[in-house]
Amino acid sequence: MDVETLVRRSIAGLEPQVYPCTQRGALLLDANTNLVGRNPALDRAAKRLGTLDLTQYPSSMSDELRTALAKEHGLSPGEVLVGNGSDEVLDVVCKAFCDPGDAIVIPTPAFVMYAFFAKVHMGRPVEIPLLAPSWQLDVEQIVRARPKITFIASPNNPTGNAFPKADLERILPESPGVVVVDEAYADFCGQDFASQVRRYDNLIVTRTFSKAHGLAGLRVGYALANRKLLQKLECAKTPLSLGSLSEAVALEALADRAFVKESVRVVREERVRLAERLRDLGFRPEPTDANFLIVDLGVPSEPARQYLADRGVITRAMGDFKGLERYLRVTVGRPEHSDRFVAELKNWKVSCSP
Repeated sequence: MDVETLVRRSIAGLEPQVYPCTQRGALLLDANTNLVGRNPALDRAAKRLGTLDLTQYPSSMSDELRTALAKEHGLSPGEVLVGNGSDEVLDVVCKAFCDPGDAIVIPTPAFVMYAFFAKVHMGRPVEIPLLAPSWQLDVEQIVRARPKITFIASPNNPTGNAFPKADLERILPESPGVVVVDEAYADFCGQDFASQVRRYDNLIVTRTFSKAHGLAGLRVGYALANRKLLQKLECAKTPLSLGSLSEAVALEALADRAFVKESVRVVREERVRLAERLRDLGFRPEPTDANFLIVDLGVPSEPARQYLADRGVITRAMGDFKGLERYLRVTVGRPEHSDRFVAELKNWKVSCSP
């Protein structure tokens, strides 16, 4: 049997998607996760473990969590869809709305999973470069493309900047398809386009517990949209995708937002300090609204990434994004994380000197 003759044509040529390094003992600054500390929700949920009946399946659509999320955002439970990370939610969007050949607009550089899901579901990715020099949306080109689905991350990964509300408000009414606003990093800049889902009949907002909540290992994400859109997403989603343990911790995290508020405070203060230290070294960090930043090293960034990795500091070289070959992406954590990163980056710079 030749598996190549059997595989779905949309998979041909694709490589497995590999997520960031999980090297034990290393300082992981490559995944944009929360480095501030342990969310106390884990300890509170642990006290409830005895009340969880793990011999039975969880509710089909994580009903208790979607009810709590609806209250958090001032919506009804029927306007919330919970998934196994926001990745699953993005996948469900393509399952629900993408027919073979449909145009899927992706302002680039962007989160790599948008193009991956588009290709897997036989869509036609239409990459529209962000406008230099500050990586803004090319609204005219996006509107002109008339896509079935538009993916927009705000703040954007990997550039870190949030897009003006006015640009999103222009795109939504002029788009013939659904517009997905990915707000994975919205907590770090106070953005809340989730509040607009009843205003636009084609808006889907996705969020995650992996960033500000510090619960990336639990894989909890969700979508917000009007009831008509949500019903279509429900039709395309596998039930029971979120386990009872993940749901229990997420509920505890929603019950007390003190950890999120502290994480946001630390990141907002530290990203300013980190940028200043990088400028002092002669590098050019870009403005950011997220819990990470990209810094222009002036030369291709891969050698610096490898140098840092050899010393236990894991960062993300941006060479696989067109136009970002000289950039390194680094997660913003506590001051001691920044200090170690900057010290090693300084050593790398010295090692490169003639």
